[in-house]
Amino acid sequence: MSIGEKEDTGDLRRLEAAEREYLHALCLDHYPALRRYVYNLGFRGEAVDDWLQETFLVAIRRVDDLRKSDNPRAFLIRVLRNVIGHQLRSMKYAEQIAEKLRAEALAGREACRDEPDPEILYRGLVSDGELRLLIRFYLEGWSQKDLARELGIDPGACNTRIQRAKAHLRAAMKRDGLL
Repeated sequence: MSIGEKEDTGDLRRLEAAEREYLHALCLDHYPALRRYVYNLGFRGEAVDDWLQETFLVAIRRVDDLRKSDNPRAFLIRVLRNVIGHQLRSMKYAEQIAEKLRAEALAGREACRDEPDPEILYRGLVSDGELRLLIRFYLEGWSQKDLARELGIDPGACNTRIQRAKAHLRAAMKRDGLL
């Protein structure tokens, strides 16, 4: 697909001149800030450029939604976070497969690797509130009682929220082919 075209529910159509000008100005205005955002997350290298390009490709495909947005930078940052999260999830699953193959080949040796940040890894699959709830409960070891107290709800309702968030995450991962 060339830069002068965008995908519209499977059909390609030419961008209008006004859309091209809008996207060009948007790129000039926001590309440096988006690059700084990714650098502040701690990422470097060629992947950063790929993620930024993918973000603007999504912006081209969704130019109508972008133009309706009150805050284009926030819109682009959301898209960028989703792009990064998707790439990290893909990398994680590829890494898990490679790790299983190494483990079989090494017959019992344990491989060490750093775990990616779950907030970046799963962002965009569920709402920020659901993700924060799952991280606190499963990774940070918060009790349902403590979570319920912080949320201002009873423990039974907290359990329901945790189960619902877990189901949403599982469904999103299945939808994206990650499970």
